[in-house]
Amino acid sequence: MTTLIPPPGPDRHRAIVSEVALLWAAHHPGPFPDVPFDHRHDLAYLDFNMAGCVTTYLSNDGVPGPGAVEVLRDCLPELRAAVALLARSADYREGLRVFRGLLAMAELILADEA
Repeated sequence: MTTLIPPPGPDRHRAIVSEVALLWAAHHPGPFPDVPFDHRHDLAYLDFNMAGCVTTYLSNDGVPGPGAVEVLRDCLPELRAAVALLARSADYREGLRVFRGLLAMAELILADEA
């Protein structure tokens, strides 16, 4: 899954904020998904870090909070690893959906800063 980053232009920021809001709405209501037991703590912490960055970004109308860009950059390799891990087994379909969404949100927010 590749995140579709809107092209440069006057509506890019608004398009990114809207897409992040849609992804967050799809992510937010559910309980933490089933993931491999040995990785549950690390993935829950990653989800927690992302939640703080995304909610601040959305509540600030598309402006990341202090330090959020660095947190998101640090989370990218972990999110990619989580997606790869969860993709290995059909038992973790919901976890894969959740972490693909988190990865897409991180990529979009970072692209908004570019």
